[in-house]
Amino acid sequence: MKAPVIEDYSKLSKRELELLARKYGVELDRRLRKETLVRLVEIAMEKHDEEQDLLNDESQIFFSRGIFVGVVLGAIAGALCMYAFYERGLL
Repeated sequence: MKAPVIEDYSKLSKRELELLARKYGVELDRRLRKETLVRLVEIAMEKHDEEQDLLNDESQIFFSRGIFVGVVLGAIAGALCMYAFYERGLL
C-alpha cells in the first residue's frame, strides 16, 4: 500500500490525521499540536514505504530464504547429534 498522494497534510483535520495514521499502525494523541501530528503521519508513511520496498526487494527475499534454510539445516544437524548421543548412551 503506497502512501496516498496528498499535497498538504496540514489541510486535514486532527481526526482525519488520526484515521490516516491508524492505517500505518500509529496511534496519534490529538492533544498534540497539528504540526506535530502532520510530521508524525509523514514519518509513519515514509517508514511504511521503506518497509514495503525492503519486502519487495529481490536481494532481501533471497537473503531471508538463505537465513531460513540455514536455521532449518542447523536444527536438523542438532537433532541428528542429539539422536547420536542418545543412541550411544551419552545422554
